[in-house]
Amino acid sequence: MFDPELIRSRALSEQACAFHPPYPERIGDFWGGEHIPTGAIVKEDGSVLFRLYAPGMDRARAVLTAFPDVQIPMEKNDAGFFEGTLPYDVRWRGPQDIRFYLNDVLYLHPQMPAHYRSFRQVNFVEIPGPESEMILLHDVPHGQVVREVFMSRVRGSWQRMLVYLPPQYRSGGEYPVLYLQHGLTENESEWVNMGKVPYLLDNLLAEGKCVPFIVVMCDGMERLPGEGNWDFGSFTKMLLGEVIPFVEKNYRVIPDREHRAMAGLSMGSEQTSVIGFTHPEVFSALGLFSGFMRIDTKTPFYACPHLRLLKEDPGFIGRHFGVFFRSIGEKDVYLPVFLEDRAQLDTLGILSKPFCHEHVYDGLTHDWGAFRRGMRDFAQLLFRK
Repeated sequence: MFDPELIRSRALSEQACAFHPPYPERIGDFWGGEHIPTGAIVKEDGSVLFRLYAPGMDRARAVLTAFPDVQIPMEKNDAGFFEGTLPYDVRWRGPQDIRFYLNDVLYLHPQMPAHYRSFRQVNFVEIPGPESEMILLHDVPHGQVVREVFMSRVRGSWQRMLVYLPPQYRSGGEYPVLYLQHGLTENESEWVNMGKVPYLLDNLLAEGKCVPFIVVMCDGMERLPGEGNWDFGSFTKMLLGEVIPFVEKNYRVIPDREHRAMAGLSMGSEQTSVIGFTHPEVFSALGLFSGFMRIDTKTPFYACPHLRLLKEDPGFIGRHFGVFFRSIGEKDVYLPVFLEDRAQLDTLGILSKPFCHEHVYDGLTHDWGAFRRGMRDFAQLLFRK
């Protein structure tokens, strides 16, 4: 069903700690023992064979994090390998987090790709699907990702940002900037490691579907003492008072609001909504991927301070933002919240306006398949005259 070259694509197998696919596991003597492929082995029919070497354990299972009811029993053979197969299903194509349990204890598989979520390393497997094509490595000009470390006086600690520079940056000129945020329990590396933003934008640029722009990714999870999960006070101060000035001092950017945008997924969409609406003098476009306009999922719409002004001024969004973008997966658990926010936008007469863009992606959940699509569609709208 799937081209073997697609399954072996480096873009689908790379991970945070290695560009190359995981090596076979060395069983027995490190140099002279057998080399057996373990981890997640994607078959041409889209199914995934999970193999785990644990001769001292009695039982093992694997679970799809986004589909906790999907339990993959793993049978142990005489050689000490546990094996179980996940059949292909369009519901879980794309990058899927996998949790392994050995004797009911959570286990991080050393031979599988990992990324950062839930404040820890998490195994994942990339199952081919229609969304895979947008992030594959092609023979096109490629940009670069720069790691920047800076002292944040706001947070009182060293911070890191990742900066994507489009391939055109090498040739000179000045560029717009998108400030792009991750989700809850993640960090600034996720849009690179899981979102594959560099490859996605490289491909869009090669196809002439977007204009070149810089992407800045910061850690939005760290909090100062006394800040709650949904208090973005210190992050707002760091972004506006330190990150943006740092970028505009050290990179060739166009330093005005017309050439700045902000976007994020899930929690990052809340940060985008709060910061964007309270600082329209800074950003000209906002993107909310699989996320919300409100501070959280339970606070009523107009009880959020940053949204009250919409009731008083229904034309606020259109007057300040050339692009206001929202997207979500059709199977996302937060779809009811998304639809509640849509109803509020409808009463404001915004949905039919040319600056307002909405996408609900068939069959996708609250995962990277939907986040990538949101970024792909949003990128094509940005910074166009």
